[in-house]
Amino acid sequence: MLLRAFVAQNCAVGCAYGGFGVSILPLQDRFDASRASVSVGLSLVVLMTALSGPLVAILAKRFGLRSIMIAGALACCAGYALLSVAWSMTVVLAAFALLVGPGVGLSGTLPASLLASGWFPEARGRAIGLSTMPVVIAAAPMAGLALIQTFGLSGLYLAMAGLHLLTVPLLLGVREAPVAPIAVDPSQQARGERTGGLLSSPLFWFTMVGAGLLNATGIVGSVHMVAVSVERGLPIAQAALLASLMGGASVLGAVAIGWLCDHLGGARSLAVVAGGFALGWTIIGLTGWLPAMTLAILLVGASGPGVFPCVSLLFARSFGPVAMARAVALFGMFSVPFTFFLPPAAGWLRDLAGDYRPVMGTIVCICLTVAMLFALMARREERNGREQLEVLGAVGR
Repeated sequence: MLLRAFVAQNCAVGCAYGGFGVSILPLQDRFDASRASVSVGLSLVVLMTALSGPLVAILAKRFGLRSIMIAGALACCAGYALLSVAWSMTVVLAAFALLVGPGVGLSGTLPASLLASGWFPEARGRAIGLSTMPVVIAAAPMAGLALIQTFGLSGLYLAMAGLHLLTVPLLLGVREAPVAPIAVDPSQQARGERTGGLLSSPLFWFTMVGAGLLNATGIVGSVHMVAVSVERGLPIAQAALLASLMGGASVLGAVAIGWLCDHLGGARSLAVVAGGFALGWTIIGLTGWLPAMTLAILLVGASGPGVFPCVSLLFARSFGPVAMARAVALFGMFSVPFTFFLPPAAGWLRDLAGDYRPVMGTIVCICLTVAMLFALMARREERNGREQLEVLGAVGR
């Protein structure tokens, strides 16, 4: 089940994010569009993925994870097939919004995490980290560049459509965990199951703002890193290689931060993620020296995939494991303003200023502020975690 979750998440998220980063310049050239308007494509994927989050939680209960993950893979397949023959930016944006975005929501991070964490409740952070290791994101830039150079942009999209189709037989074997993850305090479970209880919690809203900004920062890196590297003086081939290295660092970062979550808690781990983003973008903004750029991009890549496991664990400890899916889905939906607007806003600010330096300065300031926010929230999470352990002890006795 962990392998199936890993394959589904990697195919959905890896193609959408890793493939988009290397295709942003060819898309701009093909349709003579601005950097900001092309960046809207991934923002639409993020928007529809987030809006489908609450629907995923409902459909998973009614039809099961297997059905919705297969439906998501088929929707992504249809979306990339349409992109391969798109004749205008309107068709491109429609394919991202109506097919790829919902497909990623139905077969991507949230359902994969629900599947993995259900089977491994005793190591929730590591299970989610392993299932969301972004291996395809690591391979997508170099493989995508080779496909574009050999077969054109349409060849890239057809390859991604075929990859999604190949995952369907594996997803037919998805089975959900046969038992509930862990026992929880009934009063805490009742509070968590009520949507109003989540929305009235200051912790939920602080987490939504802070982690939403970190998610948006990771998306900005996925969309613009190749273009940033080219602007810093690197050839397109080296820029694509660095983007692949960033994806490779994401694989290790997902596992490392998942382990960190289980030991430090979600809030402190989110503070570490924010600090990693800030340091990485500071180095990129200060120098174009290749070794320093490589180190910084590796740091940014390792930080990105840690947001979701940290948020999931933080919500599980704060509202109970039963309410985690609903809390994560609502987080995704309410953080849409950050994840939807900030990537194209970065492109707009770059077009306005003529380079990426103002974008990088803004990212560093945001991440330092968010790091302080989650450092302050850590005590609250520790208290909630101790309460859950006491309840589990009482249930055991």
